Amino acid sequence: MPNVNETGEQPKRRAVTAESMAAKQRDISVSEFFAKNRHLLGFDNPRKALLTAIKEAVDNSLDACEEAGIVPEVWVHIEATGPNRYKIGVQDNGPGIV
Repeated sequence: MPNVNETGEQPKRRAVTAESMAAKQRDISVSEFFAKNRHLLGFDNPRKALLTAIKEAVDNSLDACEEAGIVPEVWVHIEATGPNRYKIGVQDNGPGIV
């Protein structure tokens, strides 16, 4: 049943502004956001986390090489270090990071 007052009309809503909404928010760090939203980032289970980490690193390599006008060469190294533990390395011939 819709929200109505004694006269049978819907009550008027106060206008919500960006400022009033922002006042209710609190700042969180990037690491806190990532920790709370693993499922959005592809890190909600070990298998998906490994795949996402490798995919993102390779995508970054390809993007950097494309931007620099370089034909990409990408090397991926995956090493099992324990049960459900892996060490990954991705190397490319891109321009690098300053």
